[in-house]
Formats: sequence, C-alpha cells, structure tokens
Amino acid sequence: SKDVMVPDDSLAANGARLESTGLHTVASATQNRGFTPVPAPYLPIELITITLKFRFPNKCRFEWDMRDIYGFRRVSKAWKELIEGTPWFWAVISTDWPTTVIRDCLRLSRNHLLRIRISSHRPGKATKNLINKLQLLQPHAERWDTLDYNIDWFPDWDAHHPSDILEAHAPNLQGLSAILPKHWSFDLPILNLASGNANHLKHLKLENVLLPWSSQLLIGLETFSLKVEGTVPVEEIVTIFINSPRLRSFDLSYRDTGDQHTPMLPTSATSNSFNVTADSLQDLELCLDNPRIANDILSRVFMPACTTFELVLASVDMMEYDRHSLDVIFSQFSQKIRHVMSRVRRTNLYIGPHRPSKWSISSEEKEFQFSLEFPVRSLEVIIECIRNLASTSASPLELEVDLNANLIPRWIGEMLGGWSEITRLLVWQASWSSHDKGDDEDEEDEEDELVPFPDYLGEPNFHRFGGMSWPFPNLRELDLSELEWPLLKVFDMLNRRYLPSSDVQRLKDACVYVDRPPKLDLRVHYDLDMDDEAINPVLKNHRGVDGLHYGGLGWEDN
Repeated sequence: SKDVMVPDDSLAANGARLESTGLHTVASATQNRGFTPVPAPYLPIELITITLKFRFPNKCRFEWDMRDIYGFRRVSKAWKELIEGTPWFWAVISTDWPTTVIRDCLRLSRNHLLRIRISSHRPGKATKNLINKLQLLQPHAERWDTLDYNIDWFPDWDAHHPSDILEAHAPNLQGLSAILPKHWSFDLPILNLASGNANHLKHLKLENVLLPWSSQLLIGLETFSLKVEGTVPVEEIVTIFINSPRLRSFDLSYRDTGDQHTPMLPTSATSNSFNVTADSLQDLELCLDNPRIANDILSRVFMPACTTFELVLASVDMMEYDRHSLDVIFSQFSQKIRHVMSRVRRTNLYIGPHRPSKWSISSEEKEFQFSLEFPVRSLEVIIECIRNLASTSASPLELEVDLNANLIPRWIGEMLGGWSEITRLLVWQASWSSHDKGDDEDEEDEEDELVPFPDYLGEPNFHRFGGMSWPFPNLRELDLSELEWPLLKVFDMLNRRYLPSSDVQRLKDACVYVDRPPKLDLRVHYDLDMDDEAINPVLKNHRGVDGLHYGGLGWEDN
C-alpha cells in the first residue's frame, strides 16, 4: 500500500482557527452537502479517493470547498491521512484564502503542479496581505501549471508587484491569464511573461498588458485572448496564426486610440490571397472600433473550420465604404451564413437603448453561429449588408426583431418599419432617453421625437403617387406579452392598421391604392384587468387578428 503522510500538530491548530471563520464541523459539512460519509473501514481506500476527487475537482475550487476539505479531514484518522496524503486536494491555491491555508497547500501538494488564482478587489489594508501571499507563491513558480492573475486595482507605488509575479520563471505553465487594472496615465506595460520560457503554454489571455511580439509564448498556442487599447498590429496578429497552427479560439478586443492607419478601399479576399490558413480555428471573436481593421485581418487569415464568429463594432457610425469592408469580412463565411439562413426560419435582430444592437444567426445543430454587434446609427448599412448576404440564399430573408423599448426615436421606427423582411416583432417595456446616447453623437440627436410602440404600427404612410400602407408591411407575429399595454389601446391600433373592407373599397374608387398588411398572430400579457376582460372577445375576433395568445415569450404555447 501507498505510504501516507502523518499530519503534524500544526494542521489541527489551523483547522481550529479556520473553523472560527466558517469551517464546517463534521456534521454540518456532511449534512449541508446532502450525503453522509461512509466510514473508511467499509469502503476501499481507492473508492473513497475517487469519490472525494469527484466532490472537489481541481480546476475550480472556492473557499467553501477548502473549508469542507478541512472538515472532511476530521471524519476519522484514516480520512485525515488520506486527504493530507493526496496532493490532488492541495494543488489549487487562491489568494482569497487565509495565509495558513496557502502554506498548507504549498506543503501538502508536495512536488505536484499547481493551479494558482491571484485576485483582489479590496484596496486599502488588503494590499500588504496580498503582497505577503504573492511572496509565498513566487518561490514555487516552477511548479505552476496555470496562473490566473486578476487584479483590478493596485496603488502606483506597488506597480512592480505584478511584474514580479508575472515575470517569474515558470517553465511548466500551460495556461496564463493576466488581467491588470487600467492606468490612464501610463502606457500599456510590456512584460516578459513567465521569463519567456514557458514552452508548454497552450492558453494565453491578456488584458491591459502586452508581451513582446517576438516572445516564444506566442508560439504553439491553442487559445489566445487579447484586450487592450492602441494601434492594432495586424502583421503581428497574423504571425500568431502562422506560429500556432493548433489555435482553436481567438479573441481580440482592440480600442483605437486614433492613430490607426487602415485602408480606405479594401479589396475582396480570394482563396489565393491569404497569408495563412487556420485549419484548427473554431471560435473567433473580434471587438474593434473600425470594420476596416477586421477586414485587414480576415483578408489575410483563412478560417475554414470556424463554427462561431462574433464581431463587435464599437463606437463608430459606419459609412457606405464600411459596408464594402463588411462584405469583405463576411466573404469567407458567406457560404456558411447562407446555408444556415436557408435552414432556419428567421434570423434575429436586437434593437434597444441599453446595449448595442445585434444581428445573430444560428441553427439547432450549432453547425455555424454568427453575431454582429453594431451602433444603432449604423442600421442602414447593416440591413444592406444582411440583404446582400441573403441575396443568394435558398430561402427568402426573414427577420425577427427584439425591440427592447416601447418608446423609440422616430427615425428608428421609420427605418425598421420600411423593412419588408421583418415578419416577427417582440416589444419590451423600456424606453429611450438622453442618457442612452453616446458621447460622440450630435446634439441634434437629443431632439429626436419618441414614438410609442405598438401604437406606431397604426400610423399610415401616404405615398407620393396615391398609395397608402403601414409600417412593417409583412409583419405576421406581434409579441406584446412583456408590455404593460391595455388591450383597448391594442384594439385601437388594430382598427387603424386594418381598415374595414368598405373603407378600402372607397379609397380604391378614389384611386388610392391600399397595401393591406397580413393578419397578426398576436400575443399579449397574461394578467388581464376588468377592462381587458371586456375587450378580449372583440379583440380575438378582430379582422386583423389571425390568432390570440396570452403570456410567455415562446410562440409554441397556446
């Protein structure tokens, strides 16, 4: 049998100290988790070990998990020897834990690789305590398997501590995440992470910190995430794909500082113009200020295996030449997008005041998922791009719109209302306000007239040459279940949107063409007051209603 380490008296003392801060007793530790531990003599030691390892996975462990580990040590002498003699239970360390627990982990993990999590969100007296813990961990850097460094504050006079720990010689690192606080008064720090010698590194995530682009850490990666501000080094980004042929996930978030040079007239990408083919890449996420930068990257890197593509265009109002950039960006994904569009009933468009607008498309088989976030002022450019993608699809384009506002600027209503591709509309209880505008929008935007939804659906459009129509001319499904609107107002909107046949005939006799919209499958809120109950039978039989449903977001419920 395997030798078991005999615990010393200091561990018992540490257990008593931890219990005063919330460590469970044997009874509470077992009862709170919903099972009673079986005494060691009745189970093989291997089965107990497997059971406890399942209860305490070593990839993610919290402070209460460590309290339970200390509690399980007290079940019996055999359990104590087992837990203290198994490095698995001590190979995850967090600076959120007491210093004595960290010391125990460093000692009882023996020579096994460690998963280190460093975080702190409490400035003040906690600074010295955190630094003491970092000084405990740094001498064991050669045993680090993963390092998750997430500090969202650090006094200027302590700025050297991140570099001390992040630049420690850690040759066995396989995963490194470094998230530093943003200092407006300083340039981005460039650190020689892991002394540049982590030859086994597979996963790298950086935020507000850079490493030399010539670093060996950028070779052989499987996942890479970078979030910083500045000029996007396109050549260096492309080199990462060249040096990491097994790269599966790539996440780039760059906010432009104003000196980025981008081509004004990008050319269409062709199969023989790419610098590199990323055969293993499956997940791609780009968050950029300028679509031309994304075009500059995607016209050089071919990604045939990509199954998830998220593009976020932030803080920019796109112009006509940006639409051409988008066409180039989507060129290598267009076949996949059109294939999914032909298989799904509709694609989704989100419009609202509290987060960026978003167009998304995915199928149940998850064969390809795509989303595009954009400023609401770029609606016109986006719809033209969507129409261009759908032009050669096997099925006509249909859009479902989540309108997260019952009061929206009129220009948005008029623009959305003119799209014949919108067949489903979901209206939420929210409204636009001056607080929802970006800092860079024109002052005249503050005077935008707000129009109420769904009341706006009843406003007729009078055409120049004698025609009459209504917004959202092909709308077939209207979901108002999340909107606290009296059914009487819904009834009034329907009366104005769907004229009686006699009125339509009189207008035709007067040479006024009436473009009558299709009937609505209507869903309203579930809780009906007395007035709603009175109007409900009439609403159900309205000439403009094809079906009436109550409550819920799904159209499957009747």
